[in-house]
Amino acid sequence: MELARDERLPLDVRRSAVVIARHFPTIEDVSHLAIFRHSSGLRLGLAAASDTPSWTIACRFGPLRYSTRLAWPEE
Repeated sequence: MELARDERLPLDVRRSAVVIARHFPTIEDVSHLAIFRHSSGLRLGLAAASDTPSWTIACRFGPLRYSTRLAWPEE
């Protein structure tokens, strides 16, 4: 999101960032994995995103979410 929305970067870099971001897990995906239980009864051991909000401070545009819409960058 940071690269896609940074207008100081070349257009092709910002467009590549939009394409790549579609393949990254959202904060909701990570939260679901945190509560996922394997058939063995073991959890994956991830903390829920809501339990560790400090990492989002470095995200100028916030974390990637289902509701995040990265528009195709235009000149």
